Amino acid sequence: MFERLANLFKAMFNSLMGKMEDPTVMLEQTYSDLQSNLVQVRQAVAQAIATEKQLELQLQKNNEQAATWQNRAAMAVQQNNDDLAKQALQRRQQYVSAATDLDTQLKSQRESTASLRQKLLDLEQEVSKAYNKKQVLIARDKAAQATSKANEILSKTTASGAMSVIERMETKVQEREAKAAALNELGTDQLDKQFKSFEGKADLDSELLALKQSMGVQQPNKLVIKDPALLEMDNKHPDAVDAQEVREIKD
Repeated sequence: MFERLANLFKAMFNSLMGKMEDPTVMLEQTYSDLQSNLVQVRQAVAQAIATEKQLELQLQKNNEQAATWQNRAAMAVQQNNDDLAKQALQRRQQYVSAATDLDTQLKSQRESTASLRQKLLDLEQEVSKAYNKKQVLIARDKAAQATSKANEILSKTTASGAMSVIERMETKVQEREAKAAALNELGTDQLDKQFKSFEGKADLDSELLALKQSMGVQQPNKLVIKDPALLEMDNKHPDAVDAQEVREIKD
């Protein structure tokens, strides 16, 4: 039981770590840390350059003071004042000693500054490479995620299933169309429709007859022959309504 719980917690921990170690998040964080380091190195280089400038300025001032006291010692000698000349030379020696120490310190500072400058250049190149690499990896990660999502959707989607639904819907649409046509037909007055058909045919016959008359076309004579049975009926019942069938024979 304890082993199963341990495996469960281990699986949960690995899943949590997997979510936390998202490539995009990790790459952005790493690049942000590099940029932060780059800013700090630039500040260090700037401070080193400022220190170098200060040492140069102090060295220049000490050299100038040493030269000034050298001139003052010479003036004291000209005045035959050896004590004053010695004091001037002693002050000059102090500035010379300070200048010597400053010169040594300046050389060391220049080497340190040069080293920091080189490290800054190297770090800038690394940051630039990291940025390009980061962009490429993020793009690849997004492409991989998109591909995985597409494959997941495709795995759940079947063309046969979609076509089955489409065919069923097509049948349903056809049924609705047939029902609509039937309702439309039932809603039409069939008797009125038949009479309109006859009227339209009669109008066409009249127009055809008028056209033939205007063109001088002779109408064929029609021979009316009654059925013998009907003739016998007419003889027996002369007053009856003429309802016999008539056959027309064209000449």
